[in-house]
Amino acid sequence: MAIRIKQGDAYSLPVLLRLNGEPVDPDSVAEVEFTFGNGLRKLFPGDAQYNSADGCFYLPLTQSETFAFPANGAVTLDIRVKFVGGDVLGVQRMESIAVADASSEVVL
Repeated sequence: MAIRIKQGDAYSLPVLLRLNGEPVDPDSVAEVEFTFGNGLRKLFPGDAQYNSADGCFYLPLTQSETFAFPANGAVTLDIRVKFVGGDVLGVQRMESIAVADASSEVVL
């Protein structure tokens, strides 16, 4: 998932969620926790949405949230899935999202 974000971006970040190489069936999921390295946390259901057309979870990010990401650095995305049966599994490899600096830090 080679993604670059610029500080101040505001959009829904697509995440294709796989465990052991297989896409996660959203019907088997009770909850998904998406945690960015700076402590920002998004949940499904609730914050994030699932799109069956492309099989991605979409994490809405605000300008204020992306301004908090480290300039010209990277932020990690860790994911844990709680299944309907109660099992909780984490994605083994955290994703790294590159963050570009913004000249202005004014929320539009």
